[in-house]
Amino acid sequence: MTRQAPGWAVAIALLAGGLGLTLSLRASQEPRRWVALDGHDWAQFSPKEKQAYVSGFLAGSAGAGGGAGAARDTALIRQTVDSLFRSGALQFPFGHMVYVTQLDEFYWWVNHVPVPLYLALWDINQRLRQQ
Repeated sequence: MTRQAPGWAVAIALLAGGLGLTLSLRASQEPRRWVALDGHDWAQFSPKEKQAYVSGFLAGSAGAGGGAGAARDTALIRQTVDSLFRSGALQFPFGHMVYVTQLDEFYWWVNHVPVPLYLALWDINQRLRQQ
């Protein structure tokens, strides 16, 4: 009876290990949510992906500014965003390449890598606005 105990222990360990491997593979195949993206992800983006990410971020923040995000009328959203742009009142007023370059520099520092992208953009924007 004592000889079977190690066999059961090995079987349970293999089963648990296989289950853990399956769960980790499954989790790695699912895309990460935007709030979880950080410097590790930024380093993996191609230059075009970086530009697309920042352009989308800027468009989303512009659409949300001034109540445009609550509007259902696309003409009203466009008018609001255009007005914010012309008056310099956009939350993120600089061009997408300014933010792309700043993110590359921000994530060059190893201690910044775990910072989520949206927080890095917010931090960069605050620094740029103070200059």
